[in-house]
Amino acid sequence: MKHITISTFLLLLLFLQAGSLFAQEVSDSSRVVIDTLPPLATGYDWISYRGKADLVDTGGTRTCNFFMVNRKDSILYLNVQAYSVEVMRLVFTPDSVTYVNKLTYQYYKGGYAQLRLLTGLPISFQMIQALFNGDTDKLPQRQKLVFEYRDFERVDSTSSFFREIHFKDLDHLFEIHARLKSLKFNVPGPTSIRIPERFQELNFLPKQ
Repeated sequence: MKHITISTFLLLLLFLQAGSLFAQEVSDSSRVVIDTLPPLATGYDWISYRGKADLVDTGGTRTCNFFMVNRKDSILYLNVQAYSVEVMRLVFTPDSVTYVNKLTYQYYKGGYAQLRLLTGLPISFQMIQALFNGDTDKLPQRQKLVFEYRDFERVDSTSSFFREIHFKDLDHLFEIHARLKSLKFNVPGPTSIRIPERFQELNFLPKQ
């Protein structure tokens, strides 16, 4: 796997948040596809799952494994690995983002305003949480983007949950395909993040 660099980090942010941009300009080419059995599970405080994702862009295909833990409305933890080695860790809270890249020995710690300014996207904790949890009511659509939640499986007699996320832009600039496993509800998971002293702060983000 190629090194996950700043550009890949930004691609991840695009994946997390692109659905919220230009929500008022929905066209026929924008859609959120859900193929579900019972309604999507919602009555939980914690959710976690593992997965494998293929990120395809003009530079080729990068494959990684990831682990996501979300304490609802409080914190979302994302650990990205390649060949069983942790590559990056991200922790989102309603007020802050912390990112540590163990390949480049860099980190970012700050608010969402800098990321919104850099990417031009209205990035927020609520939207990140909505995307990972499949909460499409809080995931507005954007022109030329397609979100698909597939392969729903029954969780219990009253709810289901997706096992696949597919996301692409219709200009064919990038696609992300993720397959989930080890889904758990109401089981607390790790959410910690530490910035090693020798790591350098990313300076490509404008300061507030």
